[in-house]
Amino acid sequence: MIIQVVLIAGILLVFGWFLANPRSYQVHAWIKILTALFTLLAVIVILFPGTANDMAHLVGVGRGADLLLYVLSLSFIFALVSMYMRNKEEQRKLVKLARKIAILEANSQKTETKS
Repeated sequence: MIIQVVLIAGILLVFGWFLANPRSYQVHAWIKILTALFTLLAVIVILFPGTANDMAHLVGVGRGADLLLYVLSLSFIFALVSMYMRNKEEQRKLVKLARKIAILEANSQKTETKS
């Protein structure tokens, strides 16, 4: 019983922190909705542990713990790919910005030498 309270409090704190984070406005709405659904699902599974087994059997997995492992693995891979793509986009923007600055500086120096 105590572990359920601790787990639920921890999950709700993390979810609250995610929503209250000042950078949260940059997060797409569908990610917020998915996070809310995962939070709700986690609270349900914590309150009713048998639910995980029932869901696992529903999708053809033997145990709820196995289903949890599969879902966490998919979530981890999604997060890695998402971070990689975001990092690549940021690198592309940085290169573009560096090129613009270099061109502006070259033009500025060219103008100064003419004067």
